[in-house]
Amino acid sequence: MPSILTANIWNETLKLAYKKKTIFFLAVTLLLPILAGILLSRFQNGIGIGAIAAKDFPIVMLGLFTTIFLPLFVFMGAADVFSGEMGDRTMKNILTRPLSRFKVFASKQLALAIYIALYLVVALIASMLSALLFQHFGGIGTFATWLLAYGAAFVPLLVLSIAAVCLAQFFSSSSSALTVSILLYLAFKVAAFFLPQIATYSPTAYMDWHMLWVGGSMVTSKIFSIFMFLIACSILFFTAGYYLFDKKEL
Repeated sequence: MPSILTANIWNETLKLAYKKKTIFFLAVTLLLPILAGILLSRFQNGIGIGAIAAKDFPIVMLGLFTTIFLPLFVFMGAADVFSGEMGDRTMKNILTRPLSRFKVFASKQLALAIYIALYLVVALIASMLSALLFQHFGGIGTFATWLLAYGAAFVPLLVLSIAAVCLAQFFSSSSSALTVSILLYLAFKVAAFFLPQIATYSPTAYMDWHMLWVGGSMVTSKIFSIFMFLIACSILFFTAGYYLFDKKEL
C-alpha cells in the first residue's frame, strides 16, 4: 500500500499534468530542439553558424533550456501549486485530508522536481535525435557527456524551484507570484553583469553549472564548492518556505 505522502505526490503530479501550461511546455521542450536542428542543418552554411558541431548541439540547447525556458516553467509551476491554490481557496480542501502541512508542502515541491526531471529527459532525447538526424553525428562517445550535462542541470533547477516556492508563499495570486519571480530572476541576471561579485551569492548565477561537467577536464574543487552552496541555498529556501506555509491562515 502506498503511503499518504506517496499518494499525495502522485495526486499533485496528476494535477500538474492536467494543466494546459504543462502540456504546452512539454510540447515545446520536444519540438524546439528538432526545429532548431532542421534550421541548423539547412542554413548553417548560409548564415554562418556552422561552427556548432553535432556533438555540441545538445549542450547548446541545454543552455537555452536552463537559462530561459525551464526557469519560466519553474516559476509558473510554483505560482500555480501554491499561490494559485491559495487564491482559489482549494488549498484548504487539501489540508482537510489526514495529511500534515509538511507533507502537503513536500509533496508539491517533489511534484515540481519530477516535472523538472521529465522535461530534462525529454529535452535530452529530442536534442540527441536532432543531432543524430540533422547534424550527421557519427559517433556515440559523446552520449555520456550529454547525459552527465543534463543530469547536472537538474541540481540548479531544483534549487531554483525551491526558491520560487518560498517566494510564492508571499502571494495569494499566481499571476503576482509569477511576475515577481520573473522580475527578480531577470534582476539578478542583469546585476551579475554589472556587479560580478553578486553572482557568487546568487543561485541564479549557476544555471549553466553543467558546463563545468563537460569539456576536457572537470574542475572538481569548483564543482564541489558550487554544489555545497546550492545545497545550502536549497535547505535555507525550503526551511523558510515551509515556515511561511505552516504559518498561513487558510
